[in-house]
Amino acid sequence: MRDTIDLRSDLVSPPTPAMIREITRALEEPPAFDLREDPRQKALEARVSSLLGKEDALLFPTCTMANQVAIRLLCRAGETLVAEAETHVITSEAGAPAALSGVLVRPLPGREGRVDLQHLEHALTTPTDALRSRVALVVLENTHNRAGGVPLPVEYHADVGDLAKRNDVAIHLDGARLFNATVAMGCAPVDITRHVTTVAISLNKALAAPLGAVLAGPRALIADALRVRQMLGGGIRPTGFLAAAGLIALDTMVDRLADDHRRAREIGAGLSTLSSRGLDVTASTNIVMVRTERAGVSPRQLVDALASRGVLALPFGSAIRLVVHHGIKPTDIARVVEAFGMALA
Repeated sequence: MRDTIDLRSDLVSPPTPAMIREITRALEEPPAFDLREDPRQKALEARVSSLLGKEDALLFPTCTMANQVAIRLLCRAGETLVAEAETHVITSEAGAPAALSGVLVRPLPGREGRVDLQHLEHALTTPTDALRSRVALVVLENTHNRAGGVPLPVEYHADVGDLAKRNDVAIHLDGARLFNATVAMGCAPVDITRHVTTVAISLNKALAAPLGAVLAGPRALIADALRVRQMLGGGIRPTGFLAAAGLIALDTMVDRLADDHRRAREIGAGLSTLSSRGLDVTASTNIVMVRTERAGVSPRQLVDALASRGVLALPFGSAIRLVVHHGIKPTDIARVVEAFGMALA
């Protein structure tokens, strides 16, 4: 029986042998007790803060928790954050801004993950008085998951940064797949992050560490983030094994994201040959989106048919999402295209 090809998310990307060796080595050493004592954690946080051009950084279990701690610290209860309507903090974090921080969320219409700058300016400049909630925060997501892995250009970050600065509004960047964006656009992370107040990155997903995220930002905010992380149950100990994998991920997995992007394009090109059967395909960075309306089959029906042929994908609204990661081999590409063809036959 052939191995299953799991394209549901890059969350399922297997850790590398080097990560496993470093994780094992860290677990064999005496654990640190204080919340920021572990030397590997210190090294990881220093590495990320330098890489992203921020004063400090803090390790988290997940990027969702890092996002929510940033929101809690950048907004007061009763204030509003604005974000493109399909941004992860709106669609996939279980209403956490309201539940955890009393923050109102105003979704703004967008295209390819971006809100039109005129609409954003209107949202930021609406007069505030005793009857209105103040807009305190803009949340961006790069790459943008529900837009199909599209990178937000550096120029867009700069324009949003200018708007936010003029209106005394903070910006948080959900950079769970930030390195996919920088590799795709050929820029340095700081070219993007210099325009935002705080940024969260995932160490798993495309970077293939088994767990972990990092929040970077101003030193005083990160010091307070330690308290809020503890409040939310994120004061994990020991941390050395997570930080060990994260350091290997940053050292070895960023440049190779170009391989994932190439394989995603190859899958997209292969599936485009099935357009006569009703598939509409787009591929950006490491994500392939497949729309099935013209094929006369629902995403769920097609996903089930693919699973029976050893290919796992994710129904994603009116589309199917395929996410390429380092666990996907070059030989898997033809198998994925073949499985789609058989499922549609």
